[in-house]
Amino acid sequence: MEQKKGTAGKLSYKDIAYDRIKDAILFNRFRIGAIYSQESLCRELGISKTPLREALLELQTDGYVTFCRGRGVLIQPVSFEKAHDILEARMTMEPICAQLAAQRANEEDRQAMDSLLTSLQEGLPSEDGQRLYRIDHSFHRAVIQAAHNEIFFRFLDVVLDHYLRFEVKSVYNNSIDARKVYAEHRKVYEAIAEKDEKKAYKAMETHLKNSFARTLPEYWKK
Repeated sequence: MEQKKGTAGKLSYKDIAYDRIKDAILFNRFRIGAIYSQESLCRELGISKTPLREALLELQTDGYVTFCRGRGVLIQPVSFEKAHDILEARMTMEPICAQLAAQRANEEDRQAMDSLLTSLQEGLPSEDGQRLYRIDHSFHRAVIQAAHNEIFFRFLDVVLDHYLRFEVKSVYNNSIDARKVYAEHRKVYEAIAEKDEKKAYKAMETHLKNSFARTLPEYWKK
């Protein structure tokens, strides 16, 4: 979702609250399926009541939370059907974006991807799963950005966020799997840098298939 900013380009208190709550949901600080009182959210995130309420209303519209009368706010689970739809959307569209990136990526795009891969490789020994997942998803967004198709980027930016809601975030805790993920990302980047469209498409498709098999086999059996 595109951020709405206040005067002078600054985020409003509501936007700050939205970002903090959403980040806590995506990276499991708040448990999926749990109910939290608005008072506890205010204390936990250091947010006052009015912007919190405004942010929660927007998060409800975006499918992240549900208000439970008299109980608090439910961190909305992702249904099996929606999870499969999200995986299907990624599998269909991200290889196309990688193919387009091989055609259209400029030097700035390539430098951004390469820099993220360097950060990912340097961070592997730490096994800091949350940090590595942030870099991982930044790399995917960089590939999509390099396709230079605004519609694809806007759609997949939302899809990637919702994917984080149910992804099993354990792969970077395993050094063998973590190195595999890095190698797969590197193949995607190299194909894009070589401007090999078919190779880029295949590299992204293979990476996604492997990724879903590693962490989400119950949702993706193809």
